[in-house]
Amino acid sequence: MSELLETASAWFEAYYRSLADDAPQDAGHLELKRLHCRRVMDEAAALAESLELSPRLRELAAIAGLCHDVGRFPQYRRYKTFSDRQSVNHARLGTATLSRHDGLGQLSRRDRTLVRMAIVVHNRRLLPAALLSGDDPEALTLSRLLRDADKLDIVRIMLDHFRADGPKDDVVFLGQPDTGRYSPSIVDDILAGKLGSYENMASATDFALLILSWIHDMAYPWTRNQFFARGHVQGLFDQLPDTPDLAALRTWYFERHAPAAS
Repeated sequence: MSELLETASAWFEAYYRSLADDAPQDAGHLELKRLHCRRVMDEAAALAESLELSPRLRELAAIAGLCHDVGRFPQYRRYKTFSDRQSVNHARLGTATLSRHDGLGQLSRRDRTLVRMAIVVHNRRLLPAALLSGDDPEALTLSRLLRDADKLDIVRIMLDHFRADGPKDDVVFLGQPDTGRYSPSIVDDILAGKLGSYENMASATDFALLILSWIHDMAYPWTRNQFFARGHVQGLFDQLPDTPDLAALRTWYFERHAPAAS
């Protein structure tokens, strides 16, 4: 671990401890996000290595992954939810938190800007046109990389909770009921090559469909390959009811998106 990343890691852990909660359920939700940040750091580092980025950009990718969800800690402490729609935009809160508590003070001004940009757009449904213009290739690369790394660990978390015994965790599933029903509009989005919308979710099952739609927003082949190779895609389809239209969706999905066998 580089000196810059060690400094960021020490800051991250100190900030997390400052917001720790003694209530077991609340402590568990905060720890879930702490571990998520750690794992996104690792995913971002692995993706950056696969892209053969410069040592500097690899370092910034890891720092962005580590710090991308620091806004979740004050968000949860105040609102007891991870739903931005019911509270605040956690990405914007995260960048404000980093500024207020000097979380990126070890970086140059340019590199702070790059990390903050990647964090502030990581939860947007689509990247802004100004970023996609390509005027700042480093900012675009880091933003795409962070979004991909975040998705890979979110699906791991969701599958762990889908497979867990007992009722669904309302905080993790954003309050979506476990009815087994699903929204055809999200299926239509997937088939049309679009991202599903959180606004169209009406059940925990819809959450699985929404994550499946993320294939359309994975910027790098490495990420898409990992999505399949780790069994995430199959795991998500296993959460869906056995209906003819969803069976057809699965066939279409694997035919269209599964990596070719080497």
